[in-house]
Amino acid sequence: MIDKNSPVPLYHQVEQDLKQDIKAKKYAVGDPIPTEVDLIARYGVSRMTIRLAIEELEKEGYVKKVQGRGTFVKRQKVTQELGVITSWSETMRAQGKEPVAQKIDKRELTATPELAEQMEIEPGTRLYYVERLRCVDGEPLSISRIHIIADLAPGLLEIDGIKDSVYKVLEEQYHVELSSADEVVEACAADTMQAKLLQIEAGFPIIKVTRLTRDPIGKTIELSEVWTRGDQYAYKVHLSGRSKKKY
Repeated sequence: MIDKNSPVPLYHQVEQDLKQDIKAKKYAVGDPIPTEVDLIARYGVSRMTIRLAIEELEKEGYVKKVQGRGTFVKRQKVTQELGVITSWSETMRAQGKEPVAQKIDKRELTATPELAEQMEIEPGTRLYYVERLRCVDGEPLSISRIHIIADLAPGLLEIDGIKDSVYKVLEEQYHVELSSADEVVEACAADTMQAKLLQIEAGFPIIKVTRLTRDPIGKTIELSEVWTRGDQYAYKVHLSGRSKKKY
């Protein structure tokens, strides 16, 4: 509830209280939140205060107003901060979501010349390939494909934990240090196969992230490619200072 003697603005208190209800799943995705009249009665504040609170919730992506129908809880985008190496499952759990691998394909292969160039390794290098369809709240959210240097993790494909987090298995069972990574984020359209797996229309906007991860001396550990629904995922990066280059 709210404290009218607090220096915190009333609308912000109302917004925070409603946000906690949404996070606690008191209102499920697609459910309407109480009407303005009900919220005025609940909090004992003005209509303007309630409207300001709802506007803030809408800006943050928690709710969506539908003309003539009311205000409904939105599915929140998962936001990953750039600048640190985290796995997809770690990002999900950090935001209170439990990821599940619905399908998994795993096999050993050798690097083609094209893949070897991309991974900065020799053609013919033995690799482990792991592909997963990742789901959150019962809905498919992303497709991930990982190529790992096989000599770094003998027997990796037999370990059940790779369904959840390949990084965790590499670190805890093989003591591989994921020291640095180069990552490219790009927008693209879902092809027919991706659309089928993610349960969206072909051409739907998705985000592709390609990451090349290295050990402390700069040798390649793995190449990962992840395709995620564009309507449910976002990237966040902190910027500091201005470039010294002259344009």
